[in-house]
Amino acid sequence: MPAGAVPDVVIRPSIPVHGNVTGLPALTTPPPPPRNWGTWIAVAIVFVVLFGAAGYAYRGEIKSRLPASWRATLNVDAVREPPVSSSAARAQVGIDMARTRIDLIDGRYVVAGELINTGTAPGSTRRLKLVFRAGDQVLAERAMALVEGPIAPGGRMSFSLPLDEPPSGATNIVPTVD
Repeated sequence: MPAGAVPDVVIRPSIPVHGNVTGLPALTTPPPPPRNWGTWIAVAIVFVVLFGAAGYAYRGEIKSRLPASWRATLNVDAVREPPVSSSAARAQVGIDMARTRIDLIDGRYVVAGELINTGTAPGSTRRLKLVFRAGDQVLAERAMALVEGPIAPGGRMSFSLPLDEPPSGATNIVPTVD
């Protein structure tokens, strides 16, 4: 080629290689891995439902194999008790704390107050329970016979019962009835 001559430039089309027109390697980012959280949550829910159904179906066998201390802690026996119908008549006799007091009469403590039946059937009491407290600490508990009744639904009945000496240091006496 003579000096000062311009060389002929020939541009040839590139041959596509595997779909890459330019023949250069493709620079792409890989797609993110698929997230299967929905699938895992669905599988977990299915297992929880299956184990719950199996536990309910075999609750009698499971209960019989538990130690007695676990049954008391887990209250498994409540599952086996028949439900109480809301239409069933029941007595609910309690002490009206607003009208009950403990007084010192003739050197002896006396609990005097009123029993009230808030249930839907007549009821009666069998005994009076007393809890002697000093702040939050329970000093002693005593039960005494208190047979009163029947008390009509919504009815009231007065009672008075002399007590033994409370334990020393008792600052609060809480009465309840059975």
